[in-house]
Amino acid sequence: MTPIRVAAVVTAHDRREFLPFAVRSALDGGADEVLVVRNFAGPIEGCEGRYKDIPCATPDTNEKEACGLEASQSDVVGFLDDDDLWAPEKVPRLRALFGADPDLVYFCNAHRPIDALGQPVAASHRELADKHPEAFDRWDGKDFESLVRTLWPGNNSSTVVRRTWATEWLVPFREAGWSADLFWLVVALLSRRPILLGADPLTMLRLHGANMSHTRGTSPAEFRARHQTTCERFAQSNGTLARLSVERFGPSAPMSVYLTEATEGFRFFADLEAGRQPRSAAIRALRRHAGRRDRGVLLTALVATGSPALARRLLFRSSERRWRLG
Repeated sequence: MTPIRVAAVVTAHDRREFLPFAVRSALDGGADEVLVVRNFAGPIEGCEGRYKDIPCATPDTNEKEACGLEASQSDVVGFLDDDDLWAPEKVPRLRALFGADPDLVYFCNAHRPIDALGQPVAASHRELADKHPEAFDRWDGKDFESLVRTLWPGNNSSTVVRRTWATEWLVPFREAGWSADLFWLVVALLSRRPILLGADPLTMLRLHGANMSHTRGTSPAEFRARHQTTCERFAQSNGTLARLSVERFGPSAPMSVYLTEATEGFRFFADLEAGRQPRSAAIRALRRHAGRRDRGVLLTALVATGSPALARRLLFRSSERRWRLG
């Protein structure tokens, strides 16, 4: 087995509250290298002298992760958002997996949701529930939608890549800007290199009111602003990935079709939340099949052709239900 050095690239932008917990989880888990990429300075309590600071003013997640990849000297790089945690057994698992297979370029593990205080919590959203990475060995290698919707755990803090391979993709990675977790999955498949999904929850995913991706702790107006920004970012990233897939596999490949339709869906949501000719945006999304694989996009677009305001209210209520904690 090849000896493997593991780095944790911890990314933060403005948010300080949880950062010491994230960095300590990587250090205590045995990471050989911890790089903190952030837009603010100051000591990290309990971690002094044990990490490398990398200043980065750009808010884009991909730019921050790219800076960490470029600065790392390790064989394998795992990403960690400032509010999440690595389990103690994660680093030894990475050493074993990547050391056993020198061709392995990508690994994504399951995660366990926790609340703002770090206590386990149940969450119903499909990004957290109803994922079965343990069935990955039965995936047919073609149905990209089933991979993303039912097998792939997703999330930046559960994503691990082989550094020398990942640095070859930094130009389109920076262009995508966001959706770093989806980017690394897609380009690993485009590379036709070995990938693994892990069923053990090696990451603790913290859910709290400052998350961009759900509504806990927000008002309808705050959700509308967050959702618009998030969908604009996802439209950009999915558009970049769709282009890469079309260039490699052609426009009719399952991955290309899925990513192209997802791009149209995110564009529609962004236009709806921003009030940019929302009825026209809904009609355009329907014509471009944005809701063919996503019932939420389809129903929202149908409602928006008659009442954009009602469609926005339904989006907020739907997100509240999907992200309910208990």
